[in-house]
Amino acid sequence: MAKIACVIVTYNRKQLLGEALESALNQEAAPETIFVIDNASTDGTEGYINQRFDFDNQRLHYVRCAQNLGGSAGFATGMRLALQTDCDWISISDDDALFEPGYFKAMRAGIADHPQQQVFSGSVLLPDGTHDMMHRELITNPATLTVKPVSEATYAQDFMYDIFSFVGVLMSRQVVEDIGLPEQDYFIRFDDFEYAVRALKYGRFMNLSAAKVLHKTTYTRASIAPWKEYYVMRNRIALLLKHRGANRVTRWYCRRFLARKLLAILLFRNRWGQARPLIKAYVTGYRDGWHARLGRQLAFLPS
Repeated sequence: MAKIACVIVTYNRKQLLGEALESALNQEAAPETIFVIDNASTDGTEGYINQRFDFDNQRLHYVRCAQNLGGSAGFATGMRLALQTDCDWISISDDDALFEPGYFKAMRAGIADHPQQQVFSGSVLLPDGTHDMMHRELITNPATLTVKPVSEATYAQDFMYDIFSFVGVLMSRQVVEDIGLPEQDYFIRFDDFEYAVRALKYGRFMNLSAAKVLHKTTYTRASIAPWKEYYVMRNRIALLLKHRGANRVTRWYCRRFLARKLLAILLFRNRWGQARPLIKAYVTGYRDGWHARLGRQLAFLPS
């Protein structure tokens, strides 16, 4: 049977992390190894989960990072550790992703039924039961890597798609060894998108309708935080230039992306009060993305 290592990255959400760990450990066909990567949480995560779970056995491992280098570095750390085991597959998720019963059983069935497939995922559900469709997307313009979400109706069966998020994705060891680790200098945002673009060399990804993940997120596309918007702008431009180069089409797209973000400040009343920091985030992110100035930026960190 294929061996699965599960990587869960967390930051300051100890109770959600506890739920996520329970959901993985209580599976009928649970992962052989689970790595918890803590991005230097300050809410007592380490003590909380060490009291609740047995980290002395070889199945469950807790790693606390010296500082918060973002989700991208957390995933890279966990996947690097997973590769040091004898796993055949690596499961990747955040601390707010809860594996529904039967998730890993469905994944193992998918591996057996589709031996040539190298990347699988499960359907991501919101607490209200609808699909969180931003996690499974189709490329509509290969030149600019423009995407659209898979439609709600598509989730009724297994389907193929082009771009995943790091919520409930399962990758073969072969793919990870070949394409390398996520871009840990992205800090947050678009690290999973960029990784999916690299993984596409092995073919499109398969979403299994029988595998479901409950995403207990409070994030919506209407949520705006200037420090996060900096990484949205910077990393979107950086990944496009990395994979498509600075040609006429990508130059046009990058300028249009910046213009649309700036225009949105005028169009949405809830952004007027943050106009100045948003403009700074977008303009600085545009410049840094264009010149591939990556990494954790002190001017754009959680307050």
